Amino acid sequence: MNQPKTRLLFFFSIMGLFGCITPEYIPYDNNSRESKEENFVVKVYNREQLIENDYKIIGKISVEGCSCEIEKMLKEIKNKVKKEGGEAIIDLSLSDGIGGKISTGTYIISGKVIIFVKNKVVQREILLP
Repeated sequence: MNQPKTRLLFFFSIMGLFGCITPEYIPYDNNSRESKEENFVVKVYNREQLIENDYKIIGKISVEGCSCEIEKMLKEIKNKVKKEGGEAIIDLSLSDGIGGKISTGTYIISGKVIIFVKNKVVQREILLP
């Protein structure tokens, strides 16, 4: 009679271990982007650190953690950002509760995924004599 309880406990342990560090990515456009290389470093910025026209927000990312460490959750977020072709994260915060903790003991980290707008070219008219 003890086996069903043991199986149930094992099932919930596995769910908690793997389910709590799976980031959810919601794209803001329909563009597919190439994944970044494994060694690409995804940085975290405050919006105030960047000039608004230098980047584009391409989506939102969040991860819910039950008993996971914050560092693990952040690592999983950065890996997902690379996979989706993002370059950095802004507005990263713990949300949904005081100090980011929901009453059930669950934390949610969320932020916006950005790409940098590079090589802006201002076209000039060249007048020939």
